[in-house]
Amino acid sequence: MTPALLAAILLLAQGPRQASVLPAGTAIPIRFPESIEGGREKVGTVVLLQTTGPLAALGCAVVPAFARVAATVLVSRPARSFGRRGRLELRFDSLAAGRAWVPLAAVLDSLEWAARGTLTRQGELVERPRSLRGVVGTAGAVGLAGAATGVGVVPVFVLTGVNLALRGGQAHILAGQRGWLRLSAPLEVPAPARCEPAVSPWVSAAVPAVPALPPQATDKRGTTTADPINLLFRGTRAELDTAFERAGWTAAKRSTFGALAVETEAIVLQRSDTAAPMSHEYYLGRVEDLRYERASLSARARHHARLWRADASDTLWAAAATEDIGVLVSARRRTVTHRIAADIDRERDLLVGDLLAGGCVVLEGYATLPGAKHAGTSVAHQPYVTDARAAVLRASRCATSGRKGSGLP
Repeated sequence: MTPALLAAILLLAQGPRQASVLPAGTAIPIRFPESIEGGREKVGTVVLLQTTGPLAALGCAVVPAFARVAATVLVSRPARSFGRRGRLELRFDSLAAGRAWVPLAAVLDSLEWAARGTLTRQGELVERPRSLRGVVGTAGAVGLAGAATGVGVVPVFVLTGVNLALRGGQAHILAGQRGWLRLSAPLEVPAPARCEPAVSPWVSAAVPAVPALPPQATDKRGTTTADPINLLFRGTRAELDTAFERAGWTAAKRSTFGALAVETEAIVLQRSDTAAPMSHEYYLGRVEDLRYERASLSARARHHARLWRADASDTLWAAAATEDIGVLVSARRRTVTHRIAADIDRERDLLVGDLLAGGCVVLEGYATLPGAKHAGTSVAHQPYVTDARAAVLRASRCATSGRKGSGLP
């Protein structure tokens, strides 16, 4: 009996490989690599998105993180005057499981930053109409924002206009935005050859060696501590730019009069500002070298990070990443700043996940800088808590990824 015949007999004796089944109701974490907007996308257009974590069955990862998901645009309507709201609905058709695409039946169950009532049970995104009351309600903040930024007080009625008061909200999913799918029918995928633990891609027990860098940024005078360093990046400036771009993050504008005026208006009108300027922090005696952000549908909230060169070769970068979740107005100090989420580890892990999803970095592990603290306050006197670890990422050759409109096998 030849070895080839013996192998064939053993394969037949094993029988067909069993499929893994995820039951209806299973939640699947996803992200949208590119923006999708109601009225801009044509009905029938195929868009590709990604899972952000492994799919598990019986404790084993049956589909790895960052698998592609294909969806078809079913409804795409722009916002109109007189309150007609924008609408956007996707039908999630298939999932890439290894080299094969398997049928998928799911609805969009939740979406990062989506306002209450904008996502229907059928998964259709229907934006709320703009209201004059909602805009005028921020008039007090406008004046203080103007005083703090040097933009000047702009009357609310000049900013809004009749058209903004009557125009419906635009149904828009931004690049990098995350959400969850809910399976409306069981999902059957090929069983893996061996059981791999279903571990999130940003989980690592490795502790890479890093230089003894300061653990926190400071104010300009260096007397007040600011955001803690929670990410280190090994790579060139060009690799850093590419990694953030592929992750759906954009470079923030410089704090010019025009940029501050646009941000102030976006905050008041709760519009998106994808490159809003940031306040400055200092590290190793310098202001930040780079600023990246991932905007929400309102300039009042965003993910953002400041980065500094941390060595003479310009290949090691220290970063402080935090999430803005609102606006703080101080009449006594005559300042306006963003309110940050206290759990900054969540923002660190989100940024790591976004960069890994972009396919241009690898995670080396987590390190603790000397003197790092588990709690503190920012320059704006906002408390935070952390495990005091910094994620260490290294630039790598960017992986290929599907783009919107790509053909599917």
